[in-house]
Order: sequence, then structure tokens, then C-alpha cells
Amino acid sequence: MQGIMSRLKKYIKNACIVFVLLFICKGFLYRKLVNYTKIDTRENYAITNENLLQTVETAIKDKELAIDDIIKLSLEITTKQLHFEVAEASNNPNINFTTQKAHCVGYASLCNSIGNYILREKNLAEIYEFKHVVGTIEFLGYNVNDIIQNPFFKDHDYNEILNKETGEKQFIDASVYDYTWIKRMRSE
Repeated sequence: MQGIMSRLKKYIKNACIVFVLLFICKGFLYRKLVNYTKIDTRENYAITNENLLQTVETAIKDKELAIDDIIKLSLEITTKQLHFEVAEASNNPNINFTTQKAHCVGYASLCNSIGNYILREKNLAEIYEFKHVVGTIEFLGYNVNDIIQNPFFKDHDYNEILNKETGEKQFIDASVYDYTWIKRMRSE
């Protein structure tokens, strides 16, 4: 009996170590295993919802923000305000902020609008731009829609942050961030 308990403790210890390592490396693993391929863009919405404006203004008030801070704030405000909805939802972030429901389009739209608003407020819009993009998702090189064949996976909305001076691009996915806290994606 003691031998079984010893092996069980060793198994649980090893499983915990593996779980912790996977959690720590989740972003790295996600970027290695999953790739987004950009196929289109969507229109940018200006923020007109007064409550949304107030939320963003409160978050940025009296703060010096670098681009990484702006990306983080955009993700955090978006994921705090929205709940994922598989059913049809608006693409307009001003409406999504009120209903608090969105699918990947609404998440990307709200994150995009917040990011661009902060860039303008912090006088960084000449250097950076958030873009709302649409793409496919590949897992280990295979298009997820070909594997699952569900209209939900046909395309996926996420954000591209462009440094206009260097051409460098960063990619974020607010709907993935909401559930995994993975901040950066890989995209072509």
C-alpha cells in the first residue's frame, strides 16, 4: 500500500510540475502551435458611447503610456467589459459596451477602438495604429475550419498594431486573451 501511495504522490507531483510549466509557457506554446493568416480588414469605429469614453478616460488619466501599456489597457478594458457570446452580436463597440456581449468581431472592434482612442489622446497616433483584421486560424499548419467545419471558425477577428515608423507589427486577440491571458499572437 505504501508503494502505491509513494507512486501516486510522485505522479501528482510530476503532473503539477508539467501543469505549472505549461501555464508559464502558454504564450510561447500558443505562438508556436497557432498561426493567424490575415485575409481582410474591418472598419474602425470611433468611440461615441459616453460611458465607454469615461471608462477609458479614467484608465488613462494622468498616466504616461508606452505602446505596451496601451495594448495591455485595451485588452484589459475590453475583456473586463465583454462576455463572449456565440449568437449574433453587434460589431459596433459602442453597442457592445452597453450590452456587454460580443463574439470575436465585437471583441476586436472594441479593443481596436479603445487602442486608437488612447493613441490619439496620448499623441501617439502618428507613430502607431490599431487595425481590426480578419483571418483564418491554423493549428500545426492545418486550417481549424477544415478540421472542425463550423461557421464559427470560418474566420476570426483580431488586432494588428502597426508601428508606422518601422513597419513592425504586433498581433493581439482580445477574445483569446479573455480566457487565456495570452497577450500576443503569431500572424502572417
